[in-house]
Amino acid sequence: MATLDFYTSSYFDNSSVVPLSPSKYVAPTYVLVLSIASCCLSLIGIFCIFVFYVAIVTIRNYIRKLLIFLTIANLIHVLGIIIGIVRYMLLEFTDKKYQKETQVCLFQSVVVSFAPCSSFFWTVFIAIYFQVQVLRPSWAHKLSSKQATVTYHVVSWGVPGLTCILALFFKVFGNTEDIFTGPWCWIKTNQERKTAILWMILTVKGWELLSYLVLAEVLVFVVYKTSILPRCLRRRGGQYLEIHDSSLQTSTGLRRGDKNFVFIWLIFYVLRFAGTFRFLLHVTYGPLHKQMIITDRVMLAWQAFGDTAQAFANFICLCVFDRVIRQHYCSRLSRNYSNNDHVANNGGEQGINT
Repeated sequence: MATLDFYTSSYFDNSSVVPLSPSKYVAPTYVLVLSIASCCLSLIGIFCIFVFYVAIVTIRNYIRKLLIFLTIANLIHVLGIIIGIVRYMLLEFTDKKYQKETQVCLFQSVVVSFAPCSSFFWTVFIAIYFQVQVLRPSWAHKLSSKQATVTYHVVSWGVPGLTCILALFFKVFGNTEDIFTGPWCWIKTNQERKTAILWMILTVKGWELLSYLVLAEVLVFVVYKTSILPRCLRRRGGQYLEIHDSSLQTSTGLRRGDKNFVFIWLIFYVLRFAGTFRFLLHVTYGPLHKQMIITDRVMLAWQAFGDTAQAFANFICLCVFDRVIRQHYCSRLSRNYSNNDHVANNGGEQGINT
């Protein structure tokens, strides 16, 4: 495979379709390292989220159940990126060309289109449920019913699956070379520019932008109603605060530690920002100017880590920073330590007695 740096390569012509050819774009080493590190950290986070949910009964409320479904989507995404990394490294760092490289690229394109889109839907459903639990707890039972759960599954798995089937039918999956997203396949860019951008929007980016809007509404409204408004009412007088408190019912479906969900949506913006920024640059400007190359390199490194780091961020915010989970395992460690110390002391006393 040719070792041509992808920043010096030109974008495809808008008026013609370039014949399919092997990729000539080489991933920088830091992109591979960051992608591998992100995948490994997310796998650790996914494993811990599953284990904690099974082991600790007191955290098993409905919003944590939705988190498990989101984590499954994150797992599929991470596995898809790992497949792409392995495929790229086999092509780039070995002399052998394996025959099924095209099929692997196609399969990996489907996975990295399906899984992120599904994770967006689960993230949005979690945000809507959280907002209802905080502001209108009386409506929460409707959003946690069996019918609602079935609807979540149909939408979160069905819509991404349908878009992937349509993309397969129109044969748009393949090497994403001209906007080089990393050592993985997605929408092939050796086709008409408008067609490639349209399918990028339909498969991933459109749903991602929509999720940004929903999460922004949830964050603004929840933070305003629960934090900003009470502070303003305290300054005006206690009677206004009492009226506000009576209208803001206490949710019984959320735990104290579930308030950290607000932070994972903020982190979601941070992690996904670079990929969205690079996509918008591609749509708006096409070929990058020389002044933008350094910015694009920084954003590429950011994207390589952030695109698959959602599960790790969820683990940090919702497990490490959850007091119940920390106390559960700290108490177990202290009991084990005390038991071992007790056994050691008894053994020492027996030795003295003998």
